[in-house]
Amino acid sequence: MKKIIFLILLCASFINLNAQRETYSIEYENHKVGVFNPEWEINHTLNPNKYEHITGFFREELAKTIIETVKSKQVKIYDIRKRELNLDTVINKIIEFERTHFNHILGKDTALNYIIPFISAYDFEEGVRYDYQNLSIEKKVLAYCPHIVRYKNFNGENNDSIHMPLFWIFPKDTATNNNGKQVTNTILSIPDTVLSVLQLKYPVKMPFTSSIFDNVQEKKIKVYHSNGSEFKTPKEIDDLFILSKSVEIYDENTDKEIFKTVYSDIVPEDIEAIRIAENWAINTSTLEILKTVQYFLPLYKYDEDFYTQLGVRIWNKPKRNL
Repeated sequence: MKKIIFLILLCASFINLNAQRETYSIEYENHKVGVFNPEWEINHTLNPNKYEHITGFFREELAKTIIETVKSKQVKIYDIRKRELNLDTVINKIIEFERTHFNHILGKDTALNYIIPFISAYDFEEGVRYDYQNLSIEKKVLAYCPHIVRYKNFNGENNDSIHMPLFWIFPKDTATNNNGKQVTNTILSIPDTVLSVLQLKYPVKMPFTSSIFDNVQEKKIKVYHSNGSEFKTPKEIDDLFILSKSVEIYDENTDKEIFKTVYSDIVPEDIEAIRIAENWAINTSTLEILKTVQYFLPLYKYDEDFYTQLGVRIWNKPKRNL
């Protein structure tokens, strides 16, 4: 009996030791990223809380690369259930989309080139590696789907857009699509910074957000203001984690309403998402999209529709690729 108890305790200790050694987690994420910012291109203002952005030239170069490689049949295309698609099926969908929503008639030979300026959003399936020690984030794009995005109206009050997914690309499978031909890897780099919001979910949320607080509050890593400027004093970092607001209260002594400042702490549980800034590149032969995370900003909920930035920019220092 004593031997059995000893073995149980030994196994428990071994499991606990391995748990303590866990320094990172790889999660599989699905999310949509828009790369067209009509507010910026129309009003020349950029609001990263609302839109992500790639400038027109690089956005079209990315779309053109994808369309040209698909047209030349260097890669296969699929639907969301990974059933292979015929390119004619996609072209017919585009023609019907334009006819139905814009009363615009496209020819089969011009449809793909016509939509290039309107390819401005992407669905991604990614493997994301969160490092709990140095707070680095690495991404591997497993699959993606470009979307046509057409705006019927865009102004401050009414932003009507229509989306149509085109096809899915699974880059890891493209090596089998070239019939033994040697592939020349040419990389198109996109220097624009793409901003997107990534939700933090179990099992990543608490270990990662706790590590953010530990590393930042204990001054274990160098961090910057969300605008990129340096912190001047350690107190500025400490103040990040304290919220203050003015509330109106009734004073019985004066029989009047007075304003009083109240304080509350931000805790790791409050951080629900991160705003990631990354650069993209695409392999023009295999259509693999490569993402390099530059930095991220922790976000907490202000209300149901809006996130507030913690106010600290954490630069990315990856240790290894996925």
